[in-house]
Amino acid sequence: MPADIARKSLLTRRVPRGEVLPGRAYVIHARNGGVGVAVLEGEHLGYKLHREKFGRHFLFVEVDWEDDDSHGTAIPLRLLPDEPPTGDDALLAWLADREAEHRDEVAAAWREVLGDFPDPA
Repeated sequence: MPADIARKSLLTRRVPRGEVLPGRAYVIHARNGGVGVAVLEGEHLGYKLHREKFGRHFLFVEVDWEDDDSHGTAIPLRLLPDEPPTGDDALLAWLADREAEHRDEVAAAWREVLGDFPDPA
């Protein structure tokens, strides 16, 4: 199945844009992460997530797919019940822990889009 068709299946089961609560955490399908905290940045909804690049860990915002279909990469799939911390250091660690906790669900969304791929672990 081509990736654009598979991605449409994720879009049909996304948390509706109007139901996303800023400040709450979601399992997301995104280019650079799998768990993010919803944030408003100007007119765009985004998801603050843990990102690792070249061994550096930092917070990064991915824009919601519906808010910017040319640059938005995040699709919220499920609201998480726990409330995220507010400080950047605590949030970074919390997001990394939640991403590890929900690793299988995040990988399943990628498999839905890309098909089977080897597990890196």
